[in-house]
Amino acid sequence: MSVVQLERMTWPEVAAALEAGKRTVIVPVGASEQHGPHLPEATDTFLAEALAVRIAERLGDALVAPSVRPGFSEHHMGFPGTITFSEDLLLSILDAYVASLTRHGFKRIVVFSTHGGNYPALGKWRPASTGVIVLHDLNGFLGAMLGGIRKFGRNDTTTPHADVSETSEMLALHPDLVRTQLIERGFVGEVSLAELLEKGLRAISPIGVLGDPVGSSPEIGVGVIESLVTYFVTQCQQHVEA
Repeated sequence: MSVVQLERMTWPEVAAALEAGKRTVIVPVGASEQHGPHLPEATDTFLAEALAVRIAERLGDALVAPSVRPGFSEHHMGFPGTITFSEDLLLSILDAYVASLTRHGFKRIVVFSTHGGNYPALGKWRPASTGVIVLHDLNGFLGAMLGGIRKFGRNDTTTPHADVSETSEMLALHPDLVRTQLIERGFVGEVSLAELLEKGLRAISPIGVLGDPVGSSPEIGVGVIESLVTYFVTQCQQHVEA
């Protein structure tokens, strides 16, 4: 697997990649927040980084910037360990990323998030550079997550958080970090992001889980990862063609 992450490259390697035509850079935005009793607080960031590498490799002309975290996680602050940025701070940090990357010669900057709470902020963001592609369709993102579990016989509909999709992704990527003995069903029902932001997640799910992670597996995780990578790559290509 070729190295595409800026943090793992030397400056001459980055310069050579730019010279060779790799003028797209992927900026993964994660979070530092609770993910129930069984998943680590860096779950969204681990997933964002793994997806970003696969997206860059699929696009072929892209590198991956360091992940942005924390994100906007105010609705998770009822659980110990969560760290949150304000939406304004998150967008200011993204502005700084874009300014730095543009100065180095990147012509297209793709920003995506694996944390649903970041999407309202991304939807409001108006980057100064015209070369920024902001993927902020929350329904599309959640649809790709839940769509990835369909072929495994799962018909879950609850807004996913530490559910079968995220737990399975972590089992595929970082199985040593999953406390499998603590996996249990969380809140299963309809809940909107607006309601989560208003009430806080702990008021809806005392254990911090939305959905049912019971039955998670690495195989399901691979399917979800493929579904998400395909979704984000397609979104990138559609923006370029537009």
